[in-house]
Amino acid sequence: MKNVLKFLVNRIAMGLVTLWLVITITFFLLHLLPGDPFQSEKAIPPKIKENLMAKYHLDKPLGVQYVEYLKSVAKGDLGLSMKIRGRTVNEAIAQSFPVSADLGMRSIIFALCLGLPLGVIAALNRGKYQDKIAMVIAVIGISVPSFVLAGLMQKYFVDVHNRILIDKFNLPFVRILLSGWDKPEKKILPVIALGLYTVALIARLLRDKMIEVMGQDYIRLAIAKGVKPRNIVWKHALRNAILPIVTIMGPTIAAVLTGSFVIEKAFTIPGLGKYYIQSINDRDYTMVLGVTVFYAAFLIGMMIIMDIVYAMVDPKIKLGKGDEA
Repeated sequence: MKNVLKFLVNRIAMGLVTLWLVITITFFLLHLLPGDPFQSEKAIPPKIKENLMAKYHLDKPLGVQYVEYLKSVAKGDLGLSMKIRGRTVNEAIAQSFPVSADLGMRSIIFALCLGLPLGVIAALNRGKYQDKIAMVIAVIGISVPSFVLAGLMQKYFVDVHNRILIDKFNLPFVRILLSGWDKPEKKILPVIALGLYTVALIARLLRDKMIEVMGQDYIRLAIAKGVKPRNIVWKHALRNAILPIVTIMGPTIAAVLTGSFVIEKAFTIPGLGKYYIQSINDRDYTMVLGVTVFYAAFLIGMMIIMDIVYAMVDPKIKLGKGDEA
């Protein structure tokens, strides 16, 4: 218990330092951009612009703005959007993150349900056609960017009437709509486009590790003792082979749950990416900073959780230097 607490304290301290660096770098990079958030406004009177600059504290020295922003973040206040009137960054994240998280969670489930069996099947049938098919899927998933995949699916699977071509049979269960997120038939293509890379990553990592594990002495001993093949795979080989998957799942889940900005843009999904891309185009400093801080904090939290899960999956790994194996 003492080592667990020490591990958590160290990780949280490192996480806070990392978060501070992210805030600092992002803050100063944004303010290095030429112009200001209200430069693109048409025929804005000087007095109104002066009031807007004062409202968002942009008339103060940069160091003062930085300190005030850090104080606000420490209180959990990410500020007021500079472009969406009366809307706070916290409200925008609270409204859009559930949509991005829904998309990400479905993509992760899709990736695990397809990637794990593919990796196991490929490893157990090394060099056979099952292995080759699985690796072809993996190569496609890794080498084709998600936005290219999204574009191809939109071009070849959906007709101009916003329905999939096989819908000509009028089968409602195969209807797939192109854009939006309010109906189940609109969620199929974005989930596949976002999740295929993770499918490929899981399948390749698991295949390589499973092949290595299946050649270990304890596996040969289990085979010699007559242990059932199913038990060898699921109770012995997979448990050790899955550690690399656990390692990558932390940042992968964080990245996918916070949404793929490109996928959300391609399929007109009202997630976090919508505000992020729009805020960059509009130079909405507070929105860009707020979403970046939220994303960084979420990623750091997921990394800490995955470190704990990693230690739970493999009992040989201890938390804390004093108990390292």
